[in-house]
Amino acid sequence: GDRGGGDGGGGGGGGACGAAVALLSPWREVLDAASWRGLLARGILPKLAEGMAAFRVNPADQKLGPVRRVLAWAGLLGLEQLAALLLRTFFPRWLAALAEWLGQDPDWGEVSQWYCGWKALLLRPAPGLIDDATVRARFDAALHRINAALDAEQEPDAAAAREGGADGTPPPPPPRWEGEE
Repeated sequence: GDRGGGDGGGGGGGGACGAAVALLSPWREVLDAASWRGLLARGILPKLAEGMAAFRVNPADQKLGPVRRVLAWAGLLGLEQLAALLLRTFFPRWLAALAEWLGQDPDWGEVSQWYCGWKALLLRPAPGLIDDATVRARFDAALHRINAALDAEQEPDAAAAREGGADGTPPPPPPRWEGEE
């Protein structure tokens, strides 16, 4: 299965969502900023959050429809509203799925592709999203979890070596038993 780039339903925000974006776009120029944000907060954001309620992060078989529908609105929502929606409806599940996956002896190449794929998917329609400190903190938290899991897998012997002498000398070799060469 596709680990982050597949669509699995919902397309690129087309259909009814694309039509709604096109229908509301001209009103952005007519309404003042506060009225526009209010319209989105009352009429659009609840529907997008509702769509994300059923969204599941599944590295083995990812369905991107709900996320693509949210991202179709990126140009009209503004970064603050988009970040708030993703922080509430996407990132907690994304980080939980990552933590679960990291505990299952993952293929590190797939983990890397998955992380990079999600980051690219989210930032393509809204590059400024990475400038939001809380969004950036979620990506940093994911990298920290990946690095910690990778370190734990690759360094069990290094951890034992660090537990050697207080002056940094390595611990003595294990005892040799009769018959060992």
